[in-house]
Amino acid sequence: MTGAGHSPLRKIRFAAIDLGSLTVRLAVAESRGPGQFQLLLHLREITRLGRGLAQTGELAPEGMAQTFQALAGFKQALADHGVENCLVAATHAVRAAKNGPIFVKRLREELGLEVRVLAPEEEARLSLQGVLSALAPPYLQTPVLVADVGGGSSEFALAQPGREPQFASLPLGVLTLSQAHLLGDPPDPEKVAALKRLLAQDLARFRDLSFPSPRLVGARLVGTAGAVNTLAAMYLKLTRYDPNRVSNLLLTRTLVAELSELICRLPEAKRARLPGMEPAKAGVMVAGALLILTILEVFGQDSLVVANAGLLDGIMASFNEDTMKFRVSSFEF
Repeated sequence: MTGAGHSPLRKIRFAAIDLGSLTVRLAVAESRGPGQFQLLLHLREITRLGRGLAQTGELAPEGMAQTFQALAGFKQALADHGVENCLVAATHAVRAAKNGPIFVKRLREELGLEVRVLAPEEEARLSLQGVLSALAPPYLQTPVLVADVGGGSSEFALAQPGREPQFASLPLGVLTLSQAHLLGDPPDPEKVAALKRLLAQDLARFRDLSFPSPRLVGARLVGTAGAVNTLAAMYLKLTRYDPNRVSNLLLTRTLVAELSELICRLPEAKRARLPGMEPAKAGVMVAGALLILTILEVFGQDSLVVANAGLLDGIMASFNEDTMKFRVSSFEF
């Protein structure tokens, strides 16, 4: 079945770009019918767009320059693949930065990219949609609490069968934490312990306000985004990242604590050489591991399920072949 006005032989190509605080990612797909698509291309670059944001409240020139360069390359990939529709979604860094609108304007004027700055709930809703599309069926039979641990913020979603999901955002991300708390190289144990205590306080306050304990009864924790996937890759000692092995992997709290302890005692150069560690992420994974471990502890979870899917997957799934638009919240683009 094809969309109205489209030839049965014509395959529609569309794309989405996730303009994150740490990483920018591109996915190009071809429609295979209502709600179905085949992924043709996936690109990602670590550009640290959110660098310096915690200190200055603005996007740093270096981060904007690297991100602009990456997006220029993505724009060429869109042309090479004959993409007809592309949604560029910006998250915490652009949302929070005082000069975010200026950067968005430059992307529109110089690259022809229209950027949608997602509200926290929109981001959490789309991440949830992406995660649920990738979870194994047994994990969909009980409530799930999805933690999308990003570079600039962490988005949480509680999904319960037969109920409207609940969303909440916390301005704690692996990049912003790394910049706001300089732990040393190798990390100083006392500074690491102090950051861990601070995270526990902030997360406990967030949990009590956003997800009172009765709502979380029986909920399984699901983790997504780069830091969670990195811990999974480290556990598997992957020399080449394999999303099929990472997705739906169960990481116990004990295992996360062991990986966290390893990461926190090594200097960055040695962390970068650990199997499963992407070298460009070695600098933010101390904060990332501590944040994930503390989420497990504060929410009383013995394990988390790894989802190798999230915001970008949710955006792609929101494409409507009939209208040739992406449906995000109650708006179409």
